[in-house]
Amino acid sequence: MLHTSTSLYDRCMEKTPEQVFVNSLRREFELSPAASTGILELAKRCLFGTMPSTLGKLRFLCASKKARHGRPLREQDLIRVELTLDDGVEDLDVLRELGASSLRQQRILRLTEETYQQGGLLTQEDLSRLLHVSDRTIRKDIALLLADGNTVHTRGYDHDIGRGLSHKARIVDLYLGGRTYDEIIRLTRHSAFAIKRYVSTFGRLLLLLSHDITELTDLSRLLQQSERLTGEYLDLFAKYKQGDHWPTSYVELLEQLQAQYPSKKRAGQGGGGVHEN
Repeated sequence: MLHTSTSLYDRCMEKTPEQVFVNSLRREFELSPAASTGILELAKRCLFGTMPSTLGKLRFLCASKKARHGRPLREQDLIRVELTLDDGVEDLDVLRELGASSLRQQRILRLTEETYQQGGLLTQEDLSRLLHVSDRTIRKDIALLLADGNTVHTRGYDHDIGRGLSHKARIVDLYLGGRTYDEIIRLTRHSAFAIKRYVSTFGRLLLLLSHDITELTDLSRLLQQSERLTGEYLDLFAKYKQGDHWPTSYVELLEQLQAQYPSKKRAGQGGGGVHEN
């Protein structure tokens, strides 16, 4: 990896909530760096990765999805959306693992998807302004993303495509389709940690289904995610399910989760096992 990216990564990591947490443990409880980091990782696992990241939100005015093509944008319906320009550690991980260009492309995917889910569409000029690069760079990035099978919702292009999978569901789809982690990282511009987290969330869905929890509202609440994303995961569950039997990939995910979060019941007392639907 480039020395510049690595140096930038190290400097930015000092400002993250995770590092503040580690530094507090070392200062207040006189713990070693290794012990402090271990406690941080344990807390993240117990919270299913829900520790807050660097606040990088902003509000942005853009065209509504309902805006007609062929008319000046100033005459169109506009909508105000909230976007995640900086996603903290996850963005830094992409910068470290894949470099600055891939981080910019990953942000294009995130910004366009967040806007689309809130009822708006960004233009290429919007992306150029948000990411501080030229229109030409944005067009090149979008072409590369599309070539790798990603869905990019932008004004002027979105009317030619369907809704498509969200980036989280697409990552799970690639995983279930037999792609390696290295391949998924390259195709989606996401870090290995983020990919493992999305796959783990899908595994938790399988765990809930194995306990006969099937209502969309209940699943979404327990997974702490939107009903739309949960619905996409359920569609993937149905897509890869082999008749009345769960495929090997499902069983392996369940076994990993059951090993990580073992049941309080003793072996032989039943409960928590995989069964056919």
